[in-house]
Amino acid sequence: MIHIPWLPHPLTEEQVRDHFMLMLEDDTEDKPWMTMGDLQFWSAAGFAYCLRSYARERGLPWYVASMHPIIYSWHGSPTKKQFAPDVYVAFVPDHPRPSFDVAREGGFPPFVLEVVSPASVERDRIEKREAYDALGVQEYALFTPRDNEPSSLEGYQRTSGGHFAPWPPDAEGRLWSQTLGLFLAIRGASLQAVTPEGELLLTPDQDRTARRQAEAEIQRLRAELERGRGDAIEPPALK
Repeated sequence: MIHIPWLPHPLTEEQVRDHFMLMLEDDTEDKPWMTMGDLQFWSAAGFAYCLRSYARERGLPWYVASMHPIIYSWHGSPTKKQFAPDVYVAFVPDHPRPSFDVAREGGFPPFVLEVVSPASVERDRIEKREAYDALGVQEYALFTPRDNEPSSLEGYQRTSGGHFAPWPPDAEGRLWSQTLGLFLAIRGASLQAVTPEGELLLTPDQDRTARRQAEAEIQRLRAELERGRGDAIEPPALK
């Protein structure tokens, strides 16, 4: 029971949570915490890209979205509410959606990432932590990108007992996502995913660079092959 001075009777924890969830403001474009700088935007976009590419290459039943509205209601309330996480993953068919309707899709996405900005610290660390816990999120990662000092990565993970507990990093500072089967790792001002075998999932810039390098290597090998063919058919010199 929780005592509130101006109420005649104490409230249960469930009643307090209901009040919090119903009064929680939506993620809409006009809210100050929705403002993103370059570091936050490209971190979110790059991480979503690498997860989406990975899922499609491996044929995984993932729907990966970035800054995309999730529509839900709390305990049957007729009022629809909205979150727009920086990245989320749901295990539903991958097709275009104007929004993710929790009631229609069968549940809230199990994996959520918020990229923390100076304007969103309280929203991400306090309000969304409580809300994502109440909504049944399995893993909630918070990445804070920084340019002139080390970036940081933390989060919360559902335990076997159902508690939303701090997500412990490994010895390298990575978070192991049981939901995705991937490590989350800091790479400078970016967050990237790493497979259990150690393969880094590439961002768009890294992917383009790798493709250019591969194309250059192919051209080099072709040139060497052509030179080798020329040497092989060159007639012997006359004595």
